[in-house]
Formats: sequence, C-alpha cells, structure tokens
Amino acid sequence: MKRNYHCPKCYGILNPNVKIILKTECSGRTALLLFSPQPGNYGVIAPESFHLKKGDEVRFSCPICARDLTSKRDHSMAEITFSTPGGHSGRVVFSRIYGHEETYFVTTEEVRSFGKHADRDGLNFWGVGPRD
Repeated sequence: MKRNYHCPKCYGILNPNVKIILKTECSGRTALLLFSPQPGNYGVIAPESFHLKKGDEVRFSCPICARDLTSKRDHSMAEITFSTPGGHSGRVVFSRIYGHEETYFVTTEEVRSFGKHADRDGLNFWGVGPRD
C-alpha cells in the first residue's frame, strides 16, 4: 500500500517519488535529507558534508513551506501526516534525536510503533492515542 506523506502545515507532498524529503537543521547547519518511507527503516541519504553524531538533536522542517515539524505533543519528536489511496490517514511521529530509533504511526484505529527505542517501559505511545 503506497502512502503519501504530507506536511501537516501546508499539506505539500513530502515523497514525490521513492523517498521522503525533509529539511534538516543541526548546530547551525542545514541540509535536505532523504528518508525511507518503510516503517522501521532508519537508513538516511545525506550530503557527505552533513555529519551527525549519535545524540544530536535535529530540527526537521518542511522543504516546501519551511515550517517546523516539531510535535506539539512531545518536543523531542517530529510529526508529519500520511494518506493512502484507500482513504486511510494519520500521522507519523518520529524522534528528533539522531540514532534514537522511535517511530509511531497513529490513526483513529491504532498506534503502531517501530524501532528499537519504541515501546519503552511497556508503553506503545507517549501521550497520544487513537482519540488524540
């Protein structure tokens, strides 16, 4: 099932082809990064000159409207939205800390978690759920 990923502010498409494109800022440096749309795949394509170290806090923004994608629910996370041709929609919430593998797909029906740092302490979400 192909998902279209959107900016929650301008609703622009963030995956015009195979990868999700996000503007990234860390320690005063900026770059466009390409992310896999596959849940749990943390591979990133970045410019060789854009180095990140484990634990770096990254600010993500929309490459179209430049608005900040930091989650209002949890400032350590970023958030984008998705939709499918079948009419399903929801949001993807992911860690802003480089090397921290924690991603949640939130719909009205469920919260699905991905990554080795998700489901901490037996929790499968961090203050959000199907009704939020």
